[in-house]
Amino acid sequence: MGYSKKFTLLWLVSLVAIAVVIYGLFVNLNRVIQPSLRQLEGLALIEPLSRTVQQAQLHRGLSAALLGGNAALRERRAAQEAQLAQALRVVAQSLPAALATGGALRLIQEDWERLRTQGLEWTAQENFAAHTRLIEQLQLFEISIADSYALVLDPEIATFYLIDTAIRRMPHALEYLGQLRAYGTVVLGQKSMTPSQTAKLHALQAQLDSALQELKVNIEKTGSHHPAVRASLLASYEGLAESARQVSDQVDSDLLSGLFAMPSTAFLNMATAEIDKGYTQLHGTLLPTARTLIELRIAQAQEALFWTVGGALLLFLLVVYLAVGSYYAIVGSIRSLVRSAHALAEGDLSRRVTLRTRDELSLVGDSVNRMADGFSAMLAERTQAQEVLAQSQRRLRAIIETALDAVVQIDAAGTITGWNVQAETIFGWSEAEALGRPLHETVIPPQYRVAHTEGMQRFLRGGEKSILNSRIEISGLHRSGHEFPIELTVTPITTAQGYEFSAFIRDITQKKQSEGLIWKQANFDALTGLPNRHMLFDRLGQEIKRAERARLPMALLYLDLDRFKEVNDTLGHRMGDLLLLEASRRISACVRDTDTVARMGGDEFIVILTELNEVKKIDGLAQNILDALAQPFKLEQESAFVTASIGITLYPHDATGMETLIQSADQAMYAAKNTGRNRFCYFTQAMQQAALSRLRMTNDLRGALAGEQFRVYYQPIMDLAAGRITKAEALVRWQHPTRGLVSPAEFVPLAEETGLILEIGDWVFRQAVHQAKQWRNRYDPQFQISVNMSPVQFHSAESPCQAWLAYMREQEVPGQAMVIEITEGLLLKEDAGVKNTLQQFHAAGVKIALDDFGTGYSSLSYLQKFDIDYLKIDQSFTGKLEPGSSALALCDTIIIMAHRLGMQVIAEGVETQAQRALLAAAGCNYGQGYLVSRPVPPEAFEALLRTDQAAQDADARAAQRTPL
Repeated sequence: MGYSKKFTLLWLVSLVAIAVVIYGLFVNLNRVIQPSLRQLEGLALIEPLSRTVQQAQLHRGLSAALLGGNAALRERRAAQEAQLAQALRVVAQSLPAALATGGALRLIQEDWERLRTQGLEWTAQENFAAHTRLIEQLQLFEISIADSYALVLDPEIATFYLIDTAIRRMPHALEYLGQLRAYGTVVLGQKSMTPSQTAKLHALQAQLDSALQELKVNIEKTGSHHPAVRASLLASYEGLAESARQVSDQVDSDLLSGLFAMPSTAFLNMATAEIDKGYTQLHGTLLPTARTLIELRIAQAQEALFWTVGGALLLFLLVVYLAVGSYYAIVGSIRSLVRSAHALAEGDLSRRVTLRTRDELSLVGDSVNRMADGFSAMLAERTQAQEVLAQSQRRLRAIIETALDAVVQIDAAGTITGWNVQAETIFGWSEAEALGRPLHETVIPPQYRVAHTEGMQRFLRGGEKSILNSRIEISGLHRSGHEFPIELTVTPITTAQGYEFSAFIRDITQKKQSEGLIWKQANFDALTGLPNRHMLFDRLGQEIKRAERARLPMALLYLDLDRFKEVNDTLGHRMGDLLLLEASRRISACVRDTDTVARMGGDEFIVILTELNEVKKIDGLAQNILDALAQPFKLEQESAFVTASIGITLYPHDATGMETLIQSADQAMYAAKNTGRNRFCYFTQAMQQAALSRLRMTNDLRGALAGEQFRVYYQPIMDLAAGRITKAEALVRWQHPTRGLVSPAEFVPLAEETGLILEIGDWVFRQAVHQAKQWRNRYDPQFQISVNMSPVQFHSAESPCQAWLAYMREQEVPGQAMVIEITEGLLLKEDAGVKNTLQQFHAAGVKIALDDFGTGYSSLSYLQKFDIDYLKIDQSFTGKLEPGSSALALCDTIIIMAHRLGMQVIAEGVETQAQRALLAAAGCNYGQGYLVSRPVPPEAFEALLRTDQAAQDADARAAQRTPL
């Protein structure tokens, strides 16, 4: 194939490659443009729905006022009803066929028709509830449309938060404001207010404040990711917040104060004007801003597509230009080579190839020219060979001088004849000083000189090479007189005069130091410098043999720091390391130099006491260690307090093997922990029996789940303001076939250690979900059940989160029905896996409760970093509640802090009416304790719900006899 065809093929291949690239870029950019266009379609459907919600909210307010006794609003309500009906028709006509014929719209239309025809025949409360349900269906339908058009899955974070604000957060805030308008209008119409209406107004104000806070958070997130829209969005929020303040202040000053001075129609008009301002911000700012951001993304993608195609075309033209130029350059060079080759073949040795290009063909031309120069080059071969030899000698000398090892040449008499620069560095002798000196007197210490000289002589006499051609490690002698480790290799060289020798010497001081460091790292703890587990077993074996020979007892102390993990988690690992270092110093100071102190790992230490003439001295030494560790630890600017638990075992009385000795001491140490910590305990056979019992319980625990031995009990949680049971905490119980009811304090730690807590926790959760579904259907649609989640479940490689959420969807149980209870210790490390799991629960609507708040080492910073819904005050505070007590002040502070952070508060351990009253007065939302009920089986709990339901029904009948 000629060059013409080759270059034509090159152009075609380039064209195809560029076309493929252009097509790929077009497809990728189109994946941005098409979904964005569909999002614009979805936004066009959202606004009519939002305006319909606005009309329905006003219709609810007018209906509530009319049913509350304000007959003057009948005509206005009828006009509003016509507007709402027209808005619903507009929505139905604007929707695509798939949505217009769907079940959601049909249910909305059916509810509206029922409300329109029967609404005035209902009580004010029923009419209000029907309106609220219709509005909720409209908002859910709006969210469904947003889902269908991928609005809630926008890949850009700023647009995502803005859309979420427009279709979720702001509509929710406006809905609570609308409900406040309806209730306020009714109350002002009747000029009186029942306790339930007062509670409802307070609840609506709290829900409105919470919705506004969530709206502000979303707007700030949007502004942080898209500063260009921050000012307009904040202005929208401030406008809505101001409207909410206007309405809420009027409710406080005129309704909740009992004045009832403002006419109901004036309040309705004032609230309607403020709500309309909010919808103006929604329709005039938020939705247009979202549309602008999406249109901007489409424009950017189209612009990128234009520049990409244009750039690719320019690239193709550049390739064509370069190919044409290369073609003419190559063909011209080939023709020049042909002409020169013909001239040389005809005997013209003066002819040389001349090319104007510097490419591979120029190399061919240079080769032809060198061939022509070959004859003249033969005349200078001898001179060139001599120069090469001289260069080789210089190169060899340069290699020797730059070698990293000392290179020393010596003659058969042992006299130094060569000495490189590295030899000067290693031994301190300059080349001028070393040349002519005997090698053994210059670099070899006196103790090795005789052996070196005799080895050289044996080789010269009989050819014995015992010290030659082998690498040996000996001490070298520095000019200053100090010795240092070297690696020596002596190689004989045969010459015309006999033998010469080359010695290669390397300074291995650093190598020896590294080997020593590696040995130390393998046998000693890097933090404390104490012997590690490996060295401990080595020394323990030696001490056992020594004790056996001396026939003297030996003691092994197993020491564990109490509550070290809390210090480590709270103050950080660096402070924990400082504490461990100081603890190792204190322990070492309490023992003899002949004893061994080792670190097993973590916060565990072992002390070996050898050659004990009196065993009773062990008590005093162990107590000295406890006293030393009980002193405060000063960790830079912090102070920490820890104690120790020590287990003691004796050789050969308790055990004779190393593993058995350590195991026995470990059991004694756990016995010391279980009896109160900060003490020492000797090993006994009873401990062995306790360990066996623990093992048996572990084995029984493994079969308990399959044997259906677990039960779930439920303890009620009461709404302190309403006096109703609205929640429950699920608590696992083990009905052992022979031991009876086993306390969770006994088997839950075992389950966590063995990992069985994963299966047990999963079973408890599923039982609780099943029970929540039944009780929500039978008694209270808002009923919640709390389930405790162990840190082991969070840190498991297979988190149960996704499986639990899938099971809830399968059972058709909403996320709001379940609450996950965690301890504050789980949040202290800010583990990414824990945070991700909590976010998944929160996204699914599952609530998060922080259990035992205020106990242990606490840090309030995590309350702002994690989405916590409920704060549970520990019963250690609740049990001490009295008027004017510090416990009450602390609970009051916790409740205020939680409410300001958007959390509700549950008090544990409520056992008396006095405690309930104090907590309710402090604003605590819920109470849990024996005052309501102990944890009971599901059947007994359902009986409590039936009793509570009967009381609610009686209240409802009483409420129907009075206007809203």
